[in-house]
Amino acid sequence: MEYPAPGDPRLAEEVAGLFQPGEVATDLRWGLDHGAWSVLRHLYPMADVPVVQLSIDYNAEMQQHHQIAKQLLTLRENGVLIIGSGNIVHNLGMADWDNQQNGYEWALNANEKIKGWIEKSDFDSMFNYKNQGRELQLAVPTPEHFIPALYVMSLRQESEGVEFFNDKTVLGAISMTSFLIR
Repeated sequence: MEYPAPGDPRLAEEVAGLFQPGEVATDLRWGLDHGAWSVLRHLYPMADVPVVQLSIDYNAEMQQHHQIAKQLLTLRENGVLIIGSGNIVHNLGMADWDNQQNGYEWALNANEKIKGWIEKSDFDSMFNYKNQGRELQLAVPTPEHFIPALYVMSLRQESEGVEFFNDKTVLGAISMTSFLIR
């Protein structure tokens, strides 16, 4: 699959400028991750929108990710669309490839719990998801698909609501739940 969206070097430099020197590096040669183009190809099928992709440091604490996201708020205020692409429940190791339509009970419960955290802006629970019981441990065995939700959640202003859509769990262990803040 090719998704030849143009980059935006000026915006990439603007993003880097939001941080201390050396904290963020730009790489204008890096291609888009499947987590970016797999979503964008549905939103912008002609690939006619400039895209700047951010990489996430898996080793950073959840609170650090929250602070990084807060630094991106000026971009959103200036009309930059920020998409956090991942899955709030993503356990590929437990996926049932013959079960296209349903979720395991633990996956459904974890999905609902996380949606509640997002609705209530419950950052403490998001930060400490590893300590929220077995269902959450199964739902988020590694953080790379979960962290993008925290970024988007961190950009929400008090006056904004949350709208969930595509709220389904597939392969038993992967939630396709999406949300929009506005």
